[in-house]
Amino acid sequence: MTVSRSQSDALSELDGGARLRVRIAGLSAALAVAVMVLFGGHLLRQPLFDAFQTVAPAPDVSRRVHVVVIDADSLRDVGGWPWTRFYLARLVEQIADRGAAVIGFDMLFPEPDRLAPSEFTSLYSELPPAVAQEIRDLPSMDAVFARVIGRNPVVLARAGVTRESFDLTEGAGPPLPPEAQFSGAVPADLLTYPAVVTNIPLLDGAPLGHGLVNGERDADGLVRRVPLLARAAGHVTPGFAVELVRAAEGADRIELETRAGRLEAVKIGRRRAPAGPDGQLLLRFGDWRTTQTTSAVDVLRQGQRPDQFKDQIVLIGLAAAGTSDVTSTPRAKAIYGVYVQAQAVDSILRGTALRRPGWAAPVEWGLGLALALLSLFGVPRAPMGPVIVGAAVEIALALGASWLAFQNNLLLDPFPMLLPGAANSAVMVALLFVEGRRVQARLRGALEDERLTAARISGELAAASEIQSGMLLPRADLPRISPAVEIDAVLQSAKTVGGDLYDAFPFDDGRVCFLVGDVTGKGVPASLFMALSKALSRSLLMRPNTSLSAAVAEINAELSRDNRQAMAVSLLVGVLHPADGRLDLCCAGHENPLVVDAAGTVRELQLDGGPPLCVAEDFPYPEEVHRLAPGETLITFTDGLSEAQAPDGSLFRREQVLAALGAASKAPTLGGLVDELVRQVRAFEAGGEPSDDLTVMAVRLRPTAG
Repeated sequence: MTVSRSQSDALSELDGGARLRVRIAGLSAALAVAVMVLFGGHLLRQPLFDAFQTVAPAPDVSRRVHVVVIDADSLRDVGGWPWTRFYLARLVEQIADRGAAVIGFDMLFPEPDRLAPSEFTSLYSELPPAVAQEIRDLPSMDAVFARVIGRNPVVLARAGVTRESFDLTEGAGPPLPPEAQFSGAVPADLLTYPAVVTNIPLLDGAPLGHGLVNGERDADGLVRRVPLLARAAGHVTPGFAVELVRAAEGADRIELETRAGRLEAVKIGRRRAPAGPDGQLLLRFGDWRTTQTTSAVDVLRQGQRPDQFKDQIVLIGLAAAGTSDVTSTPRAKAIYGVYVQAQAVDSILRGTALRRPGWAAPVEWGLGLALALLSLFGVPRAPMGPVIVGAAVEIALALGASWLAFQNNLLLDPFPMLLPGAANSAVMVALLFVEGRRVQARLRGALEDERLTAARISGELAAASEIQSGMLLPRADLPRISPAVEIDAVLQSAKTVGGDLYDAFPFDDGRVCFLVGDVTGKGVPASLFMALSKALSRSLLMRPNTSLSAAVAEINAELSRDNRQAMAVSLLVGVLHPADGRLDLCCAGHENPLVVDAAGTVRELQLDGGPPLCVAEDFPYPEEVHRLAPGETLITFTDGLSEAQAPDGSLFRREQVLAALGAASKAPTLGGLVDELVRQVRAFEAGGEPSDDLTVMAVRLRPTAG
């Protein structure tokens, strides 16, 4: 194991060229991410705003707006759709008589009434000519419907047609211009339709106004906007919701507010609605199911309140299964179109539509630039903790600002503020870590060389090696520790002296205690700390009536006291009960031991354990119980085995460790198993200098006589 100086100390050793390279790389990453956000930021922004729509919906549609639906009950009691215009005329009269301010049909009537007298006589050719002529002379329901529309405040719908649509027909006459008048410059970016689908001429000339009911879906198929106005068949035409508000307010003119040729808002009398450059209103959706709704068949029945629709804007639409007027919004997978229009009308009346102010983008990118520059100059100088805390604070503030803005119907994009600076910081932290490790390695090597040189000059290494060897049990003594337990171990230092340790001794009741440890670092300091650790461990573990976990805790406390050099030691302590093979283990930051059976099958004992000793003085190390079956061998080792390196820098991988142990288990003796495992490690290193001290200990129950 190794311990290095802190990264901040190592980074202080970076030269100016390294710091410049780090900053250039971070700035390049920030610029690349800024370009991606500029051109693809909607892929992040739109899901965030949709989530806000779900968490913070608009208020319920006000009582000023009322929806009359031709629903399943209406179709059942009145008849299948389309209805004869007689029933629609009755519906208008009933709604108008109950005080409606304006009535809007969220549907089109592009074909004559299917029950027109002429259509009826064509179906029954057997009628006498006089009777057929008398029927043809009857007024059509379209004419009746047109008269009712003309007498009442009604707005009819129109639908814009794109060039790709099948509804675009050649030679169609121009529609009547819309009734609404516009003032102000008409922007060039308006949504444009080369043609419109209108109602039959008899109906189209009768209403108080016309409005477009269709707009553009977003790329994901969701409706988030409705048109406030658009160019349709050469005329600037109001959207359906705008025209309803204009008719209800009694306004003749719609004012267009533009800045630098871009549309910003639309004013209808006292109402002002924010508009996008293309003339569309961005909706903040609420729960459409709370909209004030009445079934058309209930309106046609007797007994309704005479003031049921007083001063209300009433929208009539289809809301029955199988109808085509169904769409999707960020808050509803399936919603009838009339409810989208109702929410648009309510947004205009109450000013709850979403808007993206002109100052938003400059503020977002300005803050993003400031944060990127802050990270560019601050990250290389600050410790890692403040950098992480600062990043978390930035994220919280940006998302919080976006959330608060949304609560006030404003759209602020947090990603230009966050992502360029985050990319800059991430790249610089990664490169600083690499550069810091490089500096740490150089400093560590220089320090190690200085210590070794001083030790060789003064003779300390030779003395330390003799002391260390004298403190370890000779290998020949290990098999004689217990008649019931067979033990063998090998310790090979990477330098003249090292920090690995092992020990084994019996208890009076026949149990056998063994341990393997690894002190941080190598050389004289590690060997001295190893000597202290071994002596202290044996002393505390041999205390009577002391549990294994309590003994390890005392070892940790004693080693941590006055440990000014911040040395640490990983330790694995085991107590084997020969009677039943019970194996008590306590692990302090050490490698998990392996168990190999007589067939060469290897398994790892998964230990919870804790950190190395001297890292956390009061840590409660758990005592973990396993069992060693007859014929099984427990192998414990230091990281000189698991981190052995080949000349090309590759590590002795876990799979290779397991394979080597499986092959070594075929040796006839325990000592042969240990020697074969060590031999395979050294063969993997191919003569290269060992990266760390290597210790391997093997423990197994002796076979019982009989």
